Amino acid sequence: MTCIAKFDKAVKTLEEIYALFDTAMAAFPFACAKQCADCCTCNVTATGLEIAYIQDRLDAGALDDIRVRLDRAGQSRRYRPLQTTNGFALACMEGRDADEEENDPSWGTCPLLEDGICSIYPVRPLGCRVMMSTTPCRQTGQADMPFLALTITTIFMQFVEHLDAGGVYGSFLDLLEYAGKNALGCNRLKENDKISEIAQNLKIPALMIPPEHVEKTRTLVQSLGRMIRENDSSST
Repeated sequence: MTCIAKFDKAVKTLEEIYALFDTAMAAFPFACAKQCADCCTCNVTATGLEIAYIQDRLDAGALDDIRVRLDRAGQSRRYRPLQTTNGFALACMEGRDADEEENDPSWGTCPLLEDGICSIYPVRPLGCRVMMSTTPCRQTGQADMPFLALTITTIFMQFVEHLDAGGVYGSFLDLLEYAGKNALGCNRLKENDKISEIAQNLKIPALMIPPEHVEKTRTLVQSLGRMIRENDSSST
């Protein structure tokens, strides 16, 4: 299969995973609404495939707007993860301590916001989509997520990373900035690309599901697994 065909299939699979995530989250009484953007900071993470998805789905004008917004913001201090979600799972399996990482929302809001509304909302990465709360964050100063919802978001993070295994994971804004200045074609961002502080995406070593949620998430895990298998089989 050609590079372009593999890319198209991976992007389509990612879009299907996003749609399944939206369906799964609809079961929870989240209070999030339009212009509720307290969680929209400069510290969101993403995979390289998610950046390629954004580039593929937006037109030239929208991509130019992203570049202008990023240049105007000029933010340099952002959350730059040392470890991926699956990397954390692997560390736990091997009895290693997870890397300590600094993440402060006071570093700034996302420059892609316009009057509290995301300018790329339909194609935003999973790192944005998982930011939810059952109560308005402004009332309590923090998000309130049911334990089951947290488990489900973690499962999706693991599968989205698995889909881009061998690609990169890092600051959403860093990856966007790099992609905006380099012609990626159908290639995904890789570890040897000159991007500040990135990690390599891994395949799922084990799903991080607490025992009490195994049965409640079984059908969801089976659906995600089927999507990944179909993507892998059609890419060979």
